[in-house]
Amino acid sequence: MTLDQMRYFVAAAQLQNLSKAAEALHISQPSLSRSIARLEAELGTPLFFRQGRRVVLNEPGSRLLSSIQVVLRELDGALSQLHTYAGEEGARLSVGLCDPDEPVSACLAAFSAAHPHTTLDLDCSIEAKETLDINQYDMLLCPDTGEYQRFRGILLREERYLLAIAAAHPLAERAGVLPKDLAGQPFVLLRRGQMGMADPYDLCAGLNLGLRAACVTDDREQHRQLVAAGVGLGFVPEGCAGPYRADPALRLLPIRWDKFRRRLMLCFKREKRLSPVGHALRAFVLDYFHLKAPGPSGTI
Repeated sequence: MTLDQMRYFVAAAQLQNLSKAAEALHISQPSLSRSIARLEAELGTPLFFRQGRRVVLNEPGSRLLSSIQVVLRELDGALSQLHTYAGEEGARLSVGLCDPDEPVSACLAAFSAAHPHTTLDLDCSIEAKETLDINQYDMLLCPDTGEYQRFRGILLREERYLLAIAAAHPLAERAGVLPKDLAGQPFVLLRRGQMGMADPYDLCAGLNLGLRAACVTDDREQHRQLVAAGVGLGFVPEGCAGPYRADPALRLLPIRWDKFRRRLMLCFKREKRLSPVGHALRAFVLDYFHLKAPGPSGTI
């Protein structure tokens, strides 16, 4: 089975029409038909039910499709990594984020515009990983707390947590709230993977405020929707606050206690592990945020 045969088979299976598949592959329809016929002969079984030029996978064909798609994804990923280390077009960079952060998203958008042939592979679920392998990422945005401190990153900024609240809630008309105002209130809690709840909930527990968990979710967008629906209150870091501010059903209030803050840092691979495109990303990000490059002892 050749690579062309695998790609031709997948195109035919997805489009269910040999003429359309041949057009998408930029080959003739007879060539595509012969390729699939040779594949079926090699495997010793038909792969499609045929209705003229329309083709529908049978049971062996469905099983083969699943296997071939895994192989092609692995191959495409390997080729992308080779391009990355060679600094060629089609390079792929992996970026891990603790949250969909607006300033960092704007920076990555600017980098993408400057490097249109580089793909950014974003992972916004790094806190869901029981053990985080730094070598999987060219860049990480993570809190300057707990296990992440071992990565010895560069401080990006310190930001406040805001209180998200439904517009109809009695507290919504206030200019701000004190921690004691939150006592006994129902909350939509944001689960942070294996690390438990986000820091503000731990702060409230330490103050013995008796927050009530009305709902728990691990998805930021669902968190916003539930708070807007009045299920409970929620904590939102400033860098994630844009969608909450844009929602007319929500209000964002400052919390009048300085401890409701978090520090964010950027981490990069060691110099010797960074590809040429990875070096370009690091230089771009540091310049964008006016940060100093780390020395040898400050790299990951």
